[in-house]
Amino acid sequence: MKLLNNENLSRRTFNASLLSSLFTFSLVETLCSNDLIAKPIHVIAKNWLAEVEEASQAMKKQQLAQSEWQNKIAEIFARLEQKDLLRAIDFDRLSKKIKLVGSHEGVIETKPPRSKSMPSELSFDTFIYGMKKGGTIPPHSHRNMTSMHMPIAGTSHGWHFDRLADEADHLIIKPTLDNALTLGEVTTVSDQKNNVHWFEATSDVAYMFNILVMDVNPASKTGGRQFYVDAAHGDKVEGDKLRVKKLSSQEAYKIYGKS
Repeated sequence: MKLLNNENLSRRTFNASLLSSLFTFSLVETLCSNDLIAKPIHVIAKNWLAEVEEASQAMKKQQLAQSEWQNKIAEIFARLEQKDLLRAIDFDRLSKKIKLVGSHEGVIETKPPRSKSMPSELSFDTFIYGMKKGGTIPPHSHRNMTSMHMPIAGTSHGWHFDRLADEADHLIIKPTLDNALTLGEVTTVSDQKNNVHWFEATSDVAYMFNILVMDVNPASKTGGRQFYVDAAHGDKVEGDKLRVKKLSSQEAYKIYGKS
């Protein structure tokens, strides 16, 4: 069985792979931000960008725990009006650009405007994921990486799990979330909490905003999306713990893609 397990995946390599070939049927569009966003929105966009950058830099410098980053991200976006975020990323134009094929998600990288005082290369990347009804981001695990997903249009269901132990061909996981997600509801993953996640569109089309921080510990040799897992069909091993099989991407989409 071929596993999606790139132990030495760098941030740059991961992003190139994500945007070019990770999902065979995903079409990626890059937004040129400066010409798309009305000036009154610039301040709003810059404020949350600066806060996310500050938290992400602190985490990568080991000054902020991964779980603390998760809490901080949730707090930032609880304060941000969703209509302002949608305007900041020019969602009306974006939603017309993303192409959705079959059960695979579509991905668009976003480039929100930033102030000149911010670094030219941020510590995080931002994306929009789109899915047709029944389309899915299949259950998968990460290492040395944190991320946030937040529904911004349509309806979707989310599942999260703590990764408790690793085996050669399986993971031991524990369910932590199994809910219909509300618009603006933030879910996050890290090595410390909710490491496995999975999403499915329940409306005709659903979109999610994503923040991704690669190489949380720059000294670590692991990074990126490690592998898919069959989270829905695990064997109970103790209480609500599950022993789940690792999957290839082809296996994961075959099992979890419904559109």
